[in-house]
Amino acid sequence: MEQSVVSRRREYEEKLERDRQNLQNIKDAMAKSNALSQNMASILNAFEDRLHRLENSVKPVQLRTLTLTRLQDNVAVTLRKLGSIVEFHHVADEVDQPIRDGPGVGDIETYLGLMDRVNRAKDFFAANNPGSMELANSTETFKIGVEKLVKEFRTILHQNGKTVPVKLMVDMATGSGDDEIVVEHLPGRVQDTLTKIATWLVDIAHNSEFLAVYFQSRATLLSRSMTALREAVRHGGVNVPTKKPIAAKDTPQRRQGGHIFRREPTQRPRRMSLREKPLAQASGGGRNAPTVLDESYVVPLISGKDWGSVEGTYAFVTSCSVFYQLLMSERALMHSIIPSQHHRTCFQQLLATPLDFFVAEGENLNNAVKRVLSKNDYQAVLSGLGILQHLQQLTPQYQELLKGLKGDPASRINMLTSLFENTCYKSLIEFCDYVKNDSDKISNMPKDGTVHEITSSTVSFLQQCMDLQEVIGKLLLPHDPSAQAATTTRPTRMALGSYFNKVLRVLTQNLQAKANCYENTSLQTIFRLNNFHFIHKSLTKSTDVLLILEEETPDIEDNYNDMVGRERMKYQKVWSKALNYLMVSDQFHKEQTLSKNEREAIKEKFKGFNTELDDIFRTQRTYALPDESLRESIRRENIELIVPFYRTLLERYGGVPFTKNPSKYIRHQVTDVERILRSFFDASA
Repeated sequence: MEQSVVSRRREYEEKLERDRQNLQNIKDAMAKSNALSQNMASILNAFEDRLHRLENSVKPVQLRTLTLTRLQDNVAVTLRKLGSIVEFHHVADEVDQPIRDGPGVGDIETYLGLMDRVNRAKDFFAANNPGSMELANSTETFKIGVEKLVKEFRTILHQNGKTVPVKLMVDMATGSGDDEIVVEHLPGRVQDTLTKIATWLVDIAHNSEFLAVYFQSRATLLSRSMTALREAVRHGGVNVPTKKPIAAKDTPQRRQGGHIFRREPTQRPRRMSLREKPLAQASGGGRNAPTVLDESYVVPLISGKDWGSVEGTYAFVTSCSVFYQLLMSERALMHSIIPSQHHRTCFQQLLATPLDFFVAEGENLNNAVKRVLSKNDYQAVLSGLGILQHLQQLTPQYQELLKGLKGDPASRINMLTSLFENTCYKSLIEFCDYVKNDSDKISNMPKDGTVHEITSSTVSFLQQCMDLQEVIGKLLLPHDPSAQAATTTRPTRMALGSYFNKVLRVLTQNLQAKANCYENTSLQTIFRLNNFHFIHKSLTKSTDVLLILEEETPDIEDNYNDMVGRERMKYQKVWSKALNYLMVSDQFHKEQTLSKNEREAIKEKFKGFNTELDDIFRTQRTYALPDESLRESIRRENIELIVPFYRTLLERYGGVPFTKNPSKYIRHQVTDVERILRSFFDASA
């Protein structure tokens, strides 16, 4: 037990000794660490002192270096400025001769660069030395350069400007080309040059003198193009397809009473249109691309040279749409060359003279229409209506194109349209009065009772009006309250139908009065029959006219058919006396002895019939039934009326001994009578 205690004590003492030793080691390490820390602190303090001393010595050097650098930069800027100033003093001398020589061919960029140098020198001296000789020299050189640029602008325009080919303008008007219509007024390279000059003159030189050069040159070319088109159309220089005229068939053409309706080639207005495509779309985005036109605006073109009876009508109608298209293309060209702030002024000046000519030509045509109408040539109405239709179709496009311009040039187009509206409406009313009051003197009447010229001309006029029914309906509508109140049809059709019915009513009344000019009642009947049948047949063939008439008078076709039927019945009365001779009352036998009175009665029948037949044939062979179907039907009716009675007369009295000389009284066999009746209305028989 004691031994274990001693052993344990020894362990404790050894452990205590080790702990003491460790503690001493820690103290030694701490002392060493403190010494090192003190040494490091001393070193850092010494380094900090050295840094402070270095900073105090370097800072003045740094400040001096920054000052020197700033001075160096100032010197460099001063030298550059001085160089520019020195250059400004020599610019006028250096570029004076090249500027006086003008821009070289295709070298406009170089010339504009020289002008920029002179402009900068001028601005410098104007700001810094206003009274210097250098300012005067640079100003003079700059002025000369601007004049050279304006002159170059004028020269390029005149050398490259050209009128639009007539063939291309005809394609614009008719839409006859298969491809899109491209109007290239100037080559693209030329447009680029003009654009650069115009932009520089406006933005740098603040000069607008070139604008007058531009709009005068382009206005002259536009006027020349329109003149060339009008002359080519007026004198037949272009081929335009035409349709056959609407004319009355089987109707003799004759002048009576100093008046005549001219029958000119007409056709329904051809629908066409052209518009300017957006410039970017037309050229793939290029500013100076040619103007491309294609169909969009509905513009009717009346085909045929000098349509109607007024010379120059077709030329003007053609120029209406072409003038609009050329104005569109000129505006597109102007937009590609002239800076935007001058677009409105320049375009207004450009179109002023051509528009004056255009309106003046329209006014002259309106006066020409009036002059022709004063001679009772109402074919001129169709000329005026054709022009009016074209103007009405184009007026909205002209208004859009000319919108916003000073002086409201669009109002001049409206004024021209109003002139033709007044003239055409007045002429339509006068035409109706003319038909109503046409002379019924016997000297003006056809001797053969054929269709009167006023009938064929009036019907033809109504047929031709169908090509212009919309414009005529619009003219008449404001003066027709019943048409304005119409609910079952278009008011314009109702107004046109009312007018057509009125014309036919006064025509019928006039024909009735004219028929009374004849002393012979059968000729009166033939005249009415011819004219009423002609009207009825024309209405039957012209279904569009008939439909218009039926707007107001649904049974008008039946009315004229009844009138024809009544005249046919009246015509049969010409045979009343002859039929009295053909009436058979008694029947005799060949062996029967006749009394003197009976023989005389039979003789009177044959003699009276022969005389009547000869008289009627002699007069009616000179009468005319120009319509073949009517002529044959009347002949057939005559045969069906007379031949059976004559055959009966021959059968009953032909073998009776009423005379010793039968051939004296029985002059015709049945076949002879039929042959004679078939020769009616044939002057050559």
